[in-house]
Amino acid sequence: MECEACGSHNVSRRRIEGNLVEECNLCGHLSGDDAAVAEIEELRDGRERGLDDHIIPLVTSLEKSDVFQVLQATGGSEDRGTFPQVLFRMPSNDARNLERLVRSVELAGRGMATHWIVELSLQSSLVYILRPRFWKPAKDVARSEIVQAQEDAALLAKKIRRDIRLSWWNT
Repeated sequence: MECEACGSHNVSRRRIEGNLVEECNLCGHLSGDDAAVAEIEELRDGRERGLDDHIIPLVTSLEKSDVFQVLQATGGSEDRGTFPQVLFRMPSNDARNLERLVRSVELAGRGMATHWIVELSLQSSLVYILRPRFWKPAKDVARSEIVQAQEDAALLAKKIRRDIRLSWWNT
């Protein structure tokens, strides 16, 4: 096997982030299943940005829409009692885009254990917060609920990616 990027024959098949791909031992280029390579590269890019693995897919999904500008994100921590959330702006301030996102969140909610909401906050400008809604004080949220919210963040990311490709998102 030859590396597509550098031509080296020093390529190994290995499991990376749970995906079986080929990696060049010279230049690090990945090849194999496109979805697997994309997932690995997404995780690596997110980690370089300092993002937690639990929130990377959701951040990437929002940014791929070319509508939302992510300002800050956290994957949450059951040890610290914090839950995942994404703070973002809409540079165009087009309310239709917010409506599309909220519709995606609502549609995705039917298959998730955690109810997610979009909140509005005034900081130096309007900032939106996408996060799970627990009907109790943050200090009373159980570790298992935080873990479930982290799992639901990945599911929500998939649903948003799906919806962005649908006609109602772009009309």
